[in-house]
Order: sequence, then C-alpha cells, then structure tokens
Amino acid sequence: MRMRRSFLAFAALAVLLVIGVAHAQLGGSGGTPAAETLVKVAAAPVSVAAGGSATATLELTILPTWHVNANPPAFDYNIPTKVALTGASGLTPGKVHYPPGKQEKFDFEDKPLLVYDGTVRVSVPIAAAATATSATLDGKVEYQACNNEVCLAPTSVPFKVQVNVTGASAPAGAAAAETTSTPSTGGAASGGSGFNTFDSAPVNPTATAGATGGANAVRNRLEAALVGGGLGWLLALFVGGLLLNLTPCVFPMLGVTVSIFGARRKEPIPKVVTTAVLYVLGICVTYTALGVVAALTGGLFGAALQSVWVNLVLGGLMLVLSLGMFGAYEMQPPLWLMDRLGGAQATNMAGAFLSGLGVGIIAAPCVGPFVVAVLALIAQRADVGFGVRTMFTLSLGLGFPYLFLATFSNLLQALPRSGDWMVWVKHAFGTLMAAIGIYYLCVGFIPGAAPWVLPVGLAVGGLWLGFLDKSTGAKGAFRTFAIVAGGAALFAGVFLGGQMYTVLQRKLTFRPYDPAAVQASITAGRPVMMDFSADWCLPCHELELNTFTDPRVVAAAKNFDRYKVNLTKYDSPEASELRKRYGVTGVPIVVFLGKGGNEVAEARVDGFLPPERFLQQMELGAAR
Repeated sequence: MRMRRSFLAFAALAVLLVIGVAHAQLGGSGGTPAAETLVKVAAAPVSVAAGGSATATLELTILPTWHVNANPPAFDYNIPTKVALTGASGLTPGKVHYPPGKQEKFDFEDKPLLVYDGTVRVSVPIAAAATATSATLDGKVEYQACNNEVCLAPTSVPFKVQVNVTGASAPAGAAAAETTSTPSTGGAASGGSGFNTFDSAPVNPTATAGATGGANAVRNRLEAALVGGGLGWLLALFVGGLLLNLTPCVFPMLGVTVSIFGARRKEPIPKVVTTAVLYVLGICVTYTALGVVAALTGGLFGAALQSVWVNLVLGGLMLVLSLGMFGAYEMQPPLWLMDRLGGAQATNMAGAFLSGLGVGIIAAPCVGPFVVAVLALIAQRADVGFGVRTMFTLSLGLGFPYLFLATFSNLLQALPRSGDWMVWVKHAFGTLMAAIGIYYLCVGFIPGAAPWVLPVGLAVGGLWLGFLDKSTGAKGAFRTFAIVAGGAALFAGVFLGGQMYTVLQRKLTFRPYDPAAVQASITAGRPVMMDFSADWCLPCHELELNTFTDPRVVAAAKNFDRYKVNLTKYDSPEASELRKRYGVTGVPIVVFLGKGGNEVAEARVDGFLPPERFLQQMELGAAR
C-alpha cells in the first residue's frame, strides 16, 4: 500500500512538473505565448564604404508551431510580414527583399497559405552617401502570428542594425554586437483557443485587410478573385483574350491575316510560324506597355482609391464602356491609320511586328471598352508587375489563334462564317462590364447590396442573352447555344441568390453598438448580448461563420437585443473606453448584460466556441 501511494505521489509530481514546464514555454498565459517569444530579429553589423552600398541581413526566428504570413501573402486579406528600416547619417535603406513563402494548409482557411516558420532571412540594401558616417539604424518588423488554431493580433517588434562606414568614426556607445529585438508593447497575451489579445494589436489597423468593415471584407474577397494576380485570374484573362477574337472587328481578319503570313501560298511552315510569332509579339508589346502605364498612373491616386467618389468614377466608367459593347457608340480610329497598321503590311518580318503593334487600334471598336475596363482595374491595383502579367496574358489569348492557325493552316477552311453571332459575343462582354460597374457603385453607395450583384447579374444577363437578345437569329446551332448558356446563367443566378437569402435568414445579425440603444434595451428589461470583434481577427470570422449561422443559436438569440462592438481601430478613444469598461483584453469576446445592465460574468464567452457550448453560455446569460 505504501509503495502504491508513493508511486501515485511520484506520478502526480511528474504530471505537475510537465504542466509547469509547458505553462512556462507558453508564456504562462493560458496557452497563448508571450509576445516577445513569437518572433525574434537578429541583425549582424554591416560595413560599407562611403559612397558605396552593402546589404544588411536580418534573421527572423519564429517560435516553433507558429508561423507568420509571407510577403507577398497568398491572399490580399492576409496581413504580410513587413520589414521597415529608417535611414540616418547619410545611410539610405533600399527595397526590402523577402524570401519566398512556404505553402501550408491550416484548419482556419480552406486554401493553403504562404507563410514563414522556423528561421528565415530578409535582406535590406543600404546605400551610403559620400559624407555618410557610422550609425545605428532603427527598424521594426510587423507581422501577424498564427498557429493551426489561433491567430493573434498583428504586432511589431523593433530591431537595430549597426552600420560602420569605412573611414568614418563610429558614434560613442554604438553597439558592434548582434542586436536582438524586443517587443514594442509589453505583457503576455491572454485568452484561450481562438482568442486574439490586445497586447499586440495592429500597428496600423486601417492598413489591415477588411479594416473598413464588413462591406469591404466582401469587396476584398471579390477583388482577390478579380485582381489577385493568381493562376485563376491569368487563366480567365487568357480565355477572355481568346473570346475577344469572336467579336466582329477581329474574327473576320483571322483568316485574312494568317493567309498574308504565307499560309495559303504554301510558304515553309517555319517562316509562316515565325511571322505569326512576330505579329503576336507586337500585340503583346502594345498591351503590356498599356498595362505598365496604367499601373504607374494608378499609383498616383494612392489613398484616393479608398474614396466613395473613386468608386463612383470606376463604376460609371465601366457602365459607359459597356454601352460601347451594346452598340451605343464606337471607338473608331481613322481609316488611314487602320490602313497603315493593317495586316496588308505583314508580308515581311518587320511588317508583321509593326502590324501586331497596331492590332489594338484596328480592333478598338470591339475590344477597346473591355481592354479599358481591365486597365482601370490595373490602375486601381497600382502594381506594375500585376499590370505586366495581366495585359501580357490577355494579349497572348488574343494572339494565340494566329499562332495556332499559322501552324495548322489546313484549319483555315474550318473557321465558321462571320455573322450576327459575333454581336452576341460583344453583348456578353458588355453584360460582364455592366455588372462590374454596378458592383463598384454599390460598394461606394450601398455596401450591403454589393454581394447581390453576382446572382442578379447572372440572372438578368442570362435572361437577356439567352432569351431576349435577337442578335443570335431566330434559329440555328448558335441560337441553341445561346439559349442553353443563358438558361444555365439564369439558373445559376437564381440558385445562388436563393442560397444567399437562406444564409442571410439563418445568420445571426447585430446592430452597431450605440450607448443610447444599449441603455434603452436595459431600461426596457431586455437582456443584452454584445459581440466584441475586429476585422483582422480570424477566430471572430470563424465564430460568425460556424456558430452565428447555427439555427439553434439564431433562434435562442431572439431573446436578446444584440449589439456588435467593432474594435478594429483598437487604439481609438472610443474603443479604449469600451475595452476598459467591460474588461475586454482580446477578441472575440461576447458579453451578456442582465437586469440593471450588470454583466452576467459566468456567461461571458472568451474566444471561439462551437454552437453547443455557445448555447450553454446563452442560457446562462438569459437566466438573469
């Protein structure tokens, strides 16, 4: 018996020891690591000659089992890791070079993310003026740390880099040893699984994804699909370029242009293909240059793109351009310019390239509105690399049929005849552009209506293109195709709209926090449920998508007056006052107020809870 008791005591002591070690490793804060242990930054001293340049290498060490988003991240709404270094004493930091991200799949996101974990190195070039002197440069690393279950609030940690300029004396007290970062804000993070603490809240919340509310969250998602620059976007552009060949201004010229290359004169295949390649290269050069110009021009607008009026201009531009696709006007270049740039000059190598350069002008009446719409998106993104990829891919799709038909010239006879069906293709592009224009107008003036543009556009566009548009003729194979395509779009729009309406009816809704309204609810004797959340908080969105959509939770919530407290701008005076009043140390937190406005402490929800456990907390909150 004594031996058994001794064994049990020893086992209990071992368990307590393990728990204590684990608790210490996690920062002693309920499973959330202390901020200073998440990411450490080390920078070795750098030597540079006056008037020369050198590279500082930063070593970022991420706590095991945790990761930070790569730069660039996988999606626009992910918060990238950023390194900023401030120049001084004639020393000027250059563009930061980030390593490629590691692709990882996590529970809180359906698609893989690009992340950094373990140890990664970031390099920063430093240029020294002829009069530069040695100095210690200050910098900071901004990041959001996550594991497979929880994402903490974005934070930043400072670091220093000692730069020694050859021939210059170092200032007194300058550190020559490796510098390790410390957090910009003290204190350990608190909270359980699926909980974001405020010890490391966003350095610049307005720059984080979705920082302007739910409408912008929807906008970010849609724009991530439209202008994310990923493989899906490029594939859609390539297909769009192919479809532009079906418009009345381009399709009739396919066979003629390829014939001029020499395909029908039985020229050697290598010569015909080479001529076609130069022709397509000319197309790509023109469109890619337009993409670069649009990106550089768009960068001039900067923060203005967040304005309601810019959404108005973009939406109006899309609608006006769509009218051109419906025949309201034509972007027609002068005939003499078309003659000079036409395919008739494409009989030699140089002429083929020059003719390719002018294709954008020749086809302007049909492809111009669509191309201008894409350029407007590029201008909004203000990213030269994105502009190059977008317009090069679009032009490659536009030029691909020339390459294909030049290689297989026997297929020229198989091309369908020109006809009214090409007008239908223009109308389809016009419908797409009109939908994009209406979307931008909704984002600017009726944010709540923006998500409905897709189902309504599919339904109305399908009805128009499949059943009301007479450009397909009264009968024939293409008429059948138009009916099938229009019917499919109409069905998809109605189905998607029905699904969205059903989800909206089932989803738990909140009124924006208003002190007077909360006080009125308390005075009326109604129990109050207050949801404290932030747009940068992934567990908050998990709570909204998984728990607040449960029919049982929605039904039980009807017993409460519900208010949402948006803490995205965590350091604003209003947010700070509410956090202090209700003791909110992180998000998500749901607070229940009973009679007299007193909190039902045992009902408070800290972090994500599944529907079953959330219902238990609601029962406690309603009992008072």
